[in-house]
Amino acid sequence: MATKRRQFGRVRRLPSGRYQARYADGQGQDRPAPQTFPTKADASAFLARVQAEMQKGEWRDPALGQVTFRSWAEQWLAANPAKRATSLARDRVVLQTHFFPALGGRALGTITRAHVKGCVDAMTAKLAPTTVRTNLGVLNAVLNAAVDADLLARSPARGIRVASGPTRERPTLTIEELDRLAEVVPGEYRALILVAGVLGLRWSECAGLRVGDVDFLRRTLMVRQTIAEVEGKLLVAETKSRSSRRTLSIPRFLTAELARHLAAHRPGAGSADLVFTSPDGGPLRRYFAERVFNPAVRRSGLDPTLTFHGLRHVAASLMVEHGEHPRVIQGRLGHATARLSMELYAHVPEAADRDVASHLDARWNAFTTGTDRARSGHDTRKTGTANEQTPWSELVEVTGLEPATSTMRT
Repeated sequence: MATKRRQFGRVRRLPSGRYQARYADGQGQDRPAPQTFPTKADASAFLARVQAEMQKGEWRDPALGQVTFRSWAEQWLAANPAKRATSLARDRVVLQTHFFPALGGRALGTITRAHVKGCVDAMTAKLAPTTVRTNLGVLNAVLNAAVDADLLARSPARGIRVASGPTRERPTLTIEELDRLAEVVPGEYRALILVAGVLGLRWSECAGLRVGDVDFLRRTLMVRQTIAEVEGKLLVAETKSRSSRRTLSIPRFLTAELARHLAAHRPGAGSADLVFTSPDGGPLRRYFAERVFNPAVRRSGLDPTLTFHGLRHVAASLMVEHGEHPRVIQGRLGHATARLSMELYAHVPEAADRDVASHLDARWNAFTTGTDRARSGHDTRKTGTANEQTPWSELVEVTGLEPATSTMRT
């Protein structure tokens, strides 16, 4: 009886007693398995896995996966010339801080899901879920690029999720509170606070605003340039997307505030000069929050958790309060979608919620008044159509509630 020949690869016993598996790759090159096996069955199982990967198109040259994570990540950073300098700098900081210590020296092919999970758990212990999710996105991009380059068959970060933490309610301000904050900051920053709180510009957009971007005749402001501080370096760049490049109509009072600011604090400034500067005349830097903004928040008696970025939420909430269309809010904030504007930035003030109740009251009373005219002699109190002047005792009679169980007061 003829023996059945192996269809894929071959196994041989070594003098040491262990078994070696060899196979031909897609180019016909003879390859040994990266390790030997204690039994012939183990070697055969390895060959079966390799054969299955080749049939599915998932096989990768094991030698390619030997490049270290640090080396590949550096290549990935260098291969993104179209990416904004601020984004590249941020990605580099994320990799150096959170992933190079644990993964930098490892070969790509040896990184497992457990290794990635360990990095995520370490971040989760000290960072907000949103930050962890952003950092994990950088790792995913690096590893997915390795998959695209045939260095990995699959990303070890696939499917890893970051648990959402409790939603933090961001403080918002009324117009009166915004003005109070603008009053207590040094005079050269009053207009800056109002630009952020009324127009909703980002910090980097405020820092990059130039005199020529403000059209006092047409009362418009163009957002075209940003200045960001990354690793202590100031990076000047054009706005990052089409939605971020925008022209905003500005109210008359803010136009006047900007005119007074330039006359008092930037006399002689040209169109290319910055509207807002630090005390030494240079661009604004991040220490503005610690030295100017946070003390002003405390002095004005506002919520101490308010941040400068929170003024962007204030601007969105003021537009919601006044019934502006979501697409208008999206355009003014420079977002790609209205959903982001409404879900993340727009907060409904308590006063606006009370207005809804008042509007519903007016609609209901108008309806019931017309109904009463049609019902000659009908007692509206007995049908439950009581208005806000109806005594509580009569409401109890109509609804059947027990006075002792109700928290309402007359």
